[in-house]
Amino acid sequence: MSDPRALPNPNDPAWRPAQLRRPLPSGVSDTMADDAQRLLDELHLRHDAFEQQGQVIRQLQAALQRAQATNQELALVADRVTDAILICDAQRCISWVNPAFTRLTGFTLTECHGQLPEELLSGPHTDAATITRVNQALAQGQSIERLEVCQHRKDGEPFWVARTVQLVHGPEGQVSRYIEVLTDISAQRRADNEHGKRLEAEVALATKVEFLSRMSHSMRSPLNAILGFTQLLDMSDALQLPEPQRRQIGHIHTAGQQLLSLLDQALEYAKLDDKPLGIRPQRVDLTMLLREVRAALEDDALAAQITVVVDCQSPPVWADPQHTRAILLNLMSNAIKFSPHGSTIWLTAKAAPDERIGIVEVRDQGFGIEQGDLPRLFQPFTRLDSSAHGATGNGLGLAVSQRLAELMHGRIDVSSTLGHGSVFALRLPLAEGPGALRVGGGRSNEPAVMLPPLRVVHIEDNALNRSLVEAMFAAYPQVRLYSAETAAEGLASIEATHPDVALVDINLPDGSGLDLCRRLRTQADFKNLPLIALSADALPDHIAKALQTGFSHYLVKPLQINRLLTILSALPSTQAAGPKR
Repeated sequence: MSDPRALPNPNDPAWRPAQLRRPLPSGVSDTMADDAQRLLDELHLRHDAFEQQGQVIRQLQAALQRAQATNQELALVADRVTDAILICDAQRCISWVNPAFTRLTGFTLTECHGQLPEELLSGPHTDAATITRVNQALAQGQSIERLEVCQHRKDGEPFWVARTVQLVHGPEGQVSRYIEVLTDISAQRRADNEHGKRLEAEVALATKVEFLSRMSHSMRSPLNAILGFTQLLDMSDALQLPEPQRRQIGHIHTAGQQLLSLLDQALEYAKLDDKPLGIRPQRVDLTMLLREVRAALEDDALAAQITVVVDCQSPPVWADPQHTRAILLNLMSNAIKFSPHGSTIWLTAKAAPDERIGIVEVRDQGFGIEQGDLPRLFQPFTRLDSSAHGATGNGLGLAVSQRLAELMHGRIDVSSTLGHGSVFALRLPLAEGPGALRVGGGRSNEPAVMLPPLRVVHIEDNALNRSLVEAMFAAYPQVRLYSAETAAEGLASIEATHPDVALVDINLPDGSGLDLCRRLRTQADFKNLPLIALSADALPDHIAKALQTGFSHYLVKPLQINRLLTILSALPSTQAAGPKR
């Protein structure tokens, strides 16, 4: 008997498991059965390996999907960002740009691919020293942070950007690419330049006014002596001086008075644009004012045997009463001076039929003015030939009057026919309110254009322009007006009041109205807020740019009040529902 502890022999048929001790199929040997087992084991091993590879592949696919999603998000950010973005290779040649770059410069990716940014965007206004400094800094491995530089668009137009360049390093530390960001600061630069020019103009104006003030003060002392001694000589006994000498003294006195008047008017004209001038617009009753002007010049009219007829059918105007009186006194004085004896002067006031404007006309029967001379009337120190009627002047009265009218949002028009006289028309905005005359109709308590209840924010740095809008809305108690002087104040007012409409000046002390519009359009609450631009800039491309930025309307100053009221009358009102939140 064999030892039970002995190991079994695999070749012994008695040792094989019961399932293997079954008879093999015909033609299959024991050796072939062993090969099948090995093949089966190999198949199991390969199956496990395939399973592991499949798991790795699934992990790679998931990572690829996450990377694609990240790339899509980055592409979306690059497409929607307002700054221009460039990716350059190690040689600083452009390999990719975002859509904002194309919008800013006009160059597409195809047009700028492989080009150097400096060669593509530099032009006559680009500072060569700044570009050299950029190249040197990048060559030394330094980044560029918001360097302001003037570049040029595809059409050659210059624009200012804040340029940022970041270096991207490869696995071995070498620079593999550059990422550049260009932030458009053209509007900010323009606002800064305009602010600087405004400051320079104010300094120049102050210097001019100070010079004229000092000159006037210095000249008054000798003028005082001239006029004083001529008066003393004129008051002396008539027998002491012959008549020819007395006439000569009279000429000296008249010339001295003219020189004094010239000094006063020159100083007044220089101060017209000075802030302390003191324009105080208010409702002015033209009926009373015209009577005062006629009374003030009654003696002059009687001396020239001139009849003055006053006829006022105009409602109150919005103006400074003192300066309006000064304008009318000057126009009436000229009319008396240039009219023949025994003629008539008409001083009339009426409302314009198609505008919210009051017109005060001074109509004379004088000699008239040549058509070619009319444009020169309002130029300083311009005097037309007055030898035919012996009138005198220094050529500043009409220039001063026209400037005063402009400061009150009005103007003076003139028409004339030789031999039949002239008409000077002072145009001023109406201060319509309850009981005022409607344009094109009789008296009524209702204004010409009806407005719904509205909340209006008006952003304007000029005090006179704000006064004009306040006067325009004086007839509409259902309109609630909020005024602001700067873009920052205007934005705060809009966010606090949620108005129905905003009236925005384009050039503001702290920025551009276009920037304010862009900022409002990014906020959900004000994405559809009606924005109306009010600007003195009438260039078509600037108007188009404002409308493309997001303004609903663009009105050019001087303001067409009827057009603005018509636009406002079509707005839906949300005031009745209370403040929006």
